[in-house]
Amino acid sequence: MKIAMPVLFRTLALGLLLFIQAACAAHLLPPEVEEVLVQHKADRDSLSVWVQAVDSDRPVLAWNADLPQNPASVMKLVTTAVALDVLGPGYTWPTETYITQPVQQGVLRGDLVLKGYGNPMFLTEDLWNLLRGLRERGLHTIHGDLVLDNTFFSLPPEDPAAFDGQPYSPYNALPDALLLNQRATRLIVQPDPATRRLNILTDPPMAGVRIENRIKPTKGKGCQDNLTLDIHPSTQGPIIEFAGQYALECGEREFYRVVAEPQDMLLGAFRAMWKELGGSFDGGVRVGPLPPEAVLFDVFLSRPLAEVIIPMNKQSSNVMARQLLLSVGAAQFGPPATLEKGQRAVALWLERQGWSWPEFVLGNGSGLSRETRISARHLGDLLMKVYHSPTMLEFTSSLPIVGVDGTMRKRLRNEDIKGRAQLKTGTLNGVRAIAGYMLSRSGRAYTVVVLHNEPGVQNGIGSRVQDAILKWVYEQP
Repeated sequence: MKIAMPVLFRTLALGLLLFIQAACAAHLLPPEVEEVLVQHKADRDSLSVWVQAVDSDRPVLAWNADLPQNPASVMKLVTTAVALDVLGPGYTWPTETYITQPVQQGVLRGDLVLKGYGNPMFLTEDLWNLLRGLRERGLHTIHGDLVLDNTFFSLPPEDPAAFDGQPYSPYNALPDALLLNQRATRLIVQPDPATRRLNILTDPPMAGVRIENRIKPTKGKGCQDNLTLDIHPSTQGPIIEFAGQYALECGEREFYRVVAEPQDMLLGAFRAMWKELGGSFDGGVRVGPLPPEAVLFDVFLSRPLAEVIIPMNKQSSNVMARQLLLSVGAAQFGPPATLEKGQRAVALWLERQGWSWPEFVLGNGSGLSRETRISARHLGDLLMKVYHSPTMLEFTSSLPIVGVDGTMRKRLRNEDIKGRAQLKTGTLNGVRAIAGYMLSRSGRAYTVVVLHNEPGVQNGIGSRVQDAILKWVYEQP
């Protein structure tokens, strides 16, 4: 069948016109997004957006896509993607136990050494299981010290207050090769109706920390307390001061703070748990390398990487991401782990993908930095790469679900989008970002990246802009 040349020409011209219109539309912000920007007097040029269907080779929306932006905690997506590829989803971290003298009839007349390898998720329950393993091997009495070997990480001194002057906030916790509970202590205000007192407990128990309880118990069911918590350093250790009023009928209240050095956290927890397990220990704690005479006694393995990245991304743990980047660096270039090795490992991974990202600044892998930079286009490329990779399921399962859990649990809870998007969030002063995947109403999967850098954008404006974009994506075919 022959097609007349004018008809063929018109068909080709129409196809070209539609292509040009689609390409132009991709570089225009949707009217509903423009409306939100105007309503809140936000700068449209401070916003970067990249939206692309996972089965397409071009975006449906690309606004300021090549602008270097600070992604805040969205940078954890890069760290996660590289770690899953380099280490593998089943990767585990060992915590080794050594003895400096033979155990005779359950008694160790020497030191017990714990050597850490940077487990990002070494919790109180893990320490309990580690110690229970020692008891099952017959050890019950230790006449020596607890020696902590954290030399797998080689890190320069760092001030936890350097970022924003909040050294006791868990998001500023520093990495350590023997990190318990992400370095955070749970402080529990616990009413005792029998004595009409308010007790303050710590989990885990801590050595070298003093608590001053100045809380005034009150009656009534009004639970809008005015508790204050202040931490004061001293030569004998930190002093935690509670003050204010609290109604006994309001139940427990808990706080998380970084108030003790890693060795003090481990010593306090070790003493309490070892006693509960029926053991005896009369020594102190030292931090240092594995003694040459030490012999391996037991090994405790962490949860696999695929499980570790779930709380890391859903709750946006900075110190877990930092531990992970250090682990990747050590895996690629050998111990000891350093930040420089971690950054080199990520650069090598990008090179192997054939990518050149001139604007990219990784920082410490967590996004807690004023210097980190990435473009929406390149973050979109990463999401596309991961979506079509063998680790797609592990990666996506670690992301907060809109309206359901993690840092997105309160967002769009009453909208049709609820449960249909998995997005990593990022927030700093002047930064609001999200990136991940979502299903449109029709069931088509899209990658979504929104990076917004503007003074005050963290105070609600950024979330409203993001919500408008997500609602627009949800209606795409």
